[in-house]
Amino acid sequence: MAIASIRNFGQILSRVQSHPTTYRAFSAATTGTSDCTLSRTAEQLSQLPTIGYVYLGEVPYRKALEMQKQLCRRRIDEIYALPQADRADLSLRQFSDTLILLQHPPVYTNGRRNHGKLQPDEIERLHALDCDYVETNRGGEITFHGPGQLVGYPNLYLKDHFLATKCFVKGLEYTIAETCAHFGIEAKTIPGFPGVWTSPTQKVAALGTHVQRYVTSHGFALNCTTDMKWFREIIPCGLEGKTAISLQTLMEQHGKPNCDTS
Repeated sequence: MAIASIRNFGQILSRVQSHPTTYRAFSAATTGTSDCTLSRTAEQLSQLPTIGYVYLGEVPYRKALEMQKQLCRRRIDEIYALPQADRADLSLRQFSDTLILLQHPPVYTNGRRNHGKLQPDEIERLHALDCDYVETNRGGEITFHGPGQLVGYPNLYLKDHFLATKCFVKGLEYTIAETCAHFGIEAKTIPGFPGVWTSPTQKVAALGTHVQRYVTSHGFALNCTTDMKWFREIIPCGLEGKTAISLQTLMEQHGKPNCDTS
C-alpha cells in the first residue's frame, strides 16, 4: 500500500493479519519475575488476545505520529465508553491490538522530558543534515530513525494482557533479544539502561513508549542495516560513551551472512 493511500484506519486495519502467536515472549519475560509490577497466572496467559500486525513500508515520522495519536484516541474512546464490566469483552470492540511495523525517512526524535531543551542552532544543524527533528510524547531521549531500521509501534490495551507498563517494556526487550538470537547475535538488557544491548557500550535497539489509560503507543527501533553515521551526530539516548550498532555490522563481525530485511 503506497504511503499516499493511507487515508484512514479502515484501510490500515483491513490489511492486518491475525498473528499465530500471542506474544509468547511476554509470557517468558514476565511470568514469575519479582521485578514486574503485575505478574500473570497460567490461566491469564491462556486468555491472551491475538495481536495483529501490519507492515506499512516507509512512512514519514510526523505522519506515523499522527496516525498513532488518532488510533490511541479512538481505542481509548471505544473502550471507556463501555460499562466497566464489559470492557474485557473483545467482541464489543471494533479496534483490536495491532503491531504497526514500518521504516522512516531520516529523522531525529526526542522524548517528552527534553521538550524545548534543544537549542535552535542545534536543531538547525540537524536540519542541515537533510534530516527532520521532532519532539514527541514518548519516554527516552534523542535518537535517530531512518532507512534500514525496523520500527515497531505496538498498539495494545495492557489490561487485556494483564500487564503493567514495566512488564510490557521488559516483554518488548525480551522479544527483540530473541529476534537477534534468530540471526545468531547474542543480545541482552542492562539494568538501568533501557533498550537491547550486544555489549556494555553498544545498543542494537532503542525503546521509548507512551501509555495512556493502558493503551500503548511508540515502541522500539531495531537497527538492521541502518547507516551508523546518523548516530555519530548526536549522543544517542543521552548516554555518553555508548554507541549504536546494527545487526548487519554484528553479523559481518561474526562472519555470518548479511542481514536480510526484506
